[in-house]
Amino acid sequence: MVFIDGANLYTCMKDYLGLPYNVKVDVFGAKLAAGRQLVRIYYYNSPAPPSTDQASSQRFWAKLGWLNNVRPRKGRIVPKTVNADCPKCHNKFSIHTYGQKGVDTRIVVDVISLAQSNAYDTGIIVSGDSDLAEAIEWVREHTQKRIENAFIACKSWAEEIRKAADIKTTLTKTFLNGCCQ
Repeated sequence: MVFIDGANLYTCMKDYLGLPYNVKVDVFGAKLAAGRQLVRIYYYNSPAPPSTDQASSQRFWAKLGWLNNVRPRKGRIVPKTVNADCPKCHNKFSIHTYGQKGVDTRIVVDVISLAQSNAYDTGIIVSGDSDLAEAIEWVREHTQKRIENAFIACKSWAEEIRKAADIKTTLTKTFLNGCCQ
């Protein structure tokens, strides 16, 4: 079973590896499984915020629905305001943007509930988010399941999630070759 935190992955792919945003989710999941039985791939992200290309986002989500053994799981987008100081003139200003909500919760619920229902033997979590470490630890302590963590070596790959996982896999540009469109 593969659990992909889409926004977390895409940010590091772009910022640290210079790769495009779009991952062939089915190809990527199969590559992570490395010949082991792949029951399903859960892909988590939020729809694009209103200020972006909605048509492209809708096409991506629609395409996910056609992939075999891929289960798209949406969070939600909420507006937020970020207050900051100009580094040059020190004036205060606000930036209106959007943030995703509910994605980490969906991942945690799926990782734990699917482990409890014996849906997988090994779970591979593609995320660097420390919020997922407790779920990994719970699964390891209460079931006989193995949890792997695969992510890009960047500042977003939290030490807590790396320590919680049984196996850590560093995703490189070479590994991701053929998985991007």
